Amino acid sequence: MSRQFSMATVLRRTPFKVLRWFLSDVGIDLGLDWESLYAYDLPKVIAAYEQVPDDQKRQAEEIVRDIIELANQEGIAALKEAARLINLTCWTTLFKNNPSAYLQAIWAWTSHRDLFEKAKKLLHVKRKPSARKRGGLPSGIPPITDEKLIELKEALQKLFREKQKRFVMCTVESFERGDGRHCVFAYLDDIEKPILQHDDRKNLVPSMVCPVFEIGFEVDENEGTLAVASQPGIRVALENLFVQTIYGSEPPPIDRPIYDIEKLKDQQYALTIAAEDCLKAEISFMNLLWPNANGGSTFRGKRNNDIFQTINHVVEQEKRSLKDARVLAVTLRFHFLPKPGRRAGILCVEFTSPEHFSIRCTDAVRVEIMMNYLKKWGIIP
Repeated sequence: MSRQFSMATVLRRTPFKVLRWFLSDVGIDLGLDWESLYAYDLPKVIAAYEQVPDDQKRQAEEIVRDIIELANQEGIAALKEAARLINLTCWTTLFKNNPSAYLQAIWAWTSHRDLFEKAKKLLHVKRKPSARKRGGLPSGIPPITDEKLIELKEALQKLFREKQKRFVMCTVESFERGDGRHCVFAYLDDIEKPILQHDDRKNLVPSMVCPVFEIGFEVDENEGTLAVASQPGIRVALENLFVQTIYGSEPPPIDRPIYDIEKLKDQQYALTIAAEDCLKAEISFMNLLWPNANGGSTFRGKRNNDIFQTINHVVEQEKRSLKDARVLAVTLRFHFLPKPGRRAGILCVEFTSPEHFSIRCTDAVRVEIMMNYLKKWGIIP
């Protein structure tokens, strides 16, 4: 998700020494004597930047947008992971000398471009979580070659051409995440959508744009598994297509159920949380189906109120047993309490069946925390 920023704010927040390096790297010369500038000379810097040609400004601001994306808790986590993967042993001292997330991000861009690019891709991967894993793949490094990627691109175009009855442009890229994990991302044209925009004469005119949607594949060579980040309805077809194209073999069978949500109807099952994570977890929604019932019974828990108080009341009234019920769907609510460097927030994980779940969150750090707890509780593999 793109974050809003102002170049005037960027110029104010960046020390002149770092700003000088940055502008030089993007090919902008403000014509200033940087050695003689002091903090109160900031208006001179801003005025000089305003005189820069628009095309050079756009180039600088595109890079700043990438820097801002990494200038937060999840971005710094990606930078630290990238530093470990490329064996940049000095990162601890360097990050410590740059106290703010913004200075750490811009330092990475100006001083270690390879670190910055790796972190940017890692952040992108982390924002595409998928707990569903297709097992049974051959262990070892997957045969992801340039030739195989071209075959995958053509296979994806054929699949979506059959679905959408039109030609679909597609770009495929591979990325080695580290620790035996290999990622492939496919970018495909979505259906055209109408927008309004200004033309060269500043008149408002209708236009059609073709946005791109994304599919992510991740192979874990140690586990022999494949995870696909996409819409649930087409996930199995994409898994099969990837295995057939990249491995040249028939896909392994699917073991179901994938997620164990049955255990959540046990009132004694504790969703334990480590104190240092500053979290609370609770069940906020549950859909139960009893034998011989016409449909499922829906229960919703109020905030800070145990959902089983409501469930037990209905069970007693209708003289049913909770053990006989089957869990059709459940929602877990995570309360992220405020702590240094993190704002409070509430995020939910929705299991719509034992085969599908979703997390509506783009914060890679919080997603990773929630995924770790789902694995710890034995809900996901």
